[in-house]
Amino acid sequence: MTPTLNGHKVRDPHDLHAEIEAQLDLAAEEATRLCDGKADYRTVRQAVSEAYDRLSHEAKFQNFLPILAARAAHQTLCG
Repeated sequence: MTPTLNGHKVRDPHDLHAEIEAQLDLAAEEATRLCDGKADYRTVRQAVSEAYDRLSHEAKFQNFLPILAARAAHQTLCG
């Protein structure tokens, strides 16, 4: 059952965090593939997380942050 507040559906913030983490995982997988052996997944995933954290403080829209974080990580690690 979906919780409501004043008649409006409310999303569990834990679900939102899990969705973002899943998106960051996928973005890191793609960036790792594009690095073509220059960096391993764990290194890329850490860089994606760090880039996401940096970008999220300034972003007005959160929708594209995972892919932008992956691009930033790719540029940093694999040029």
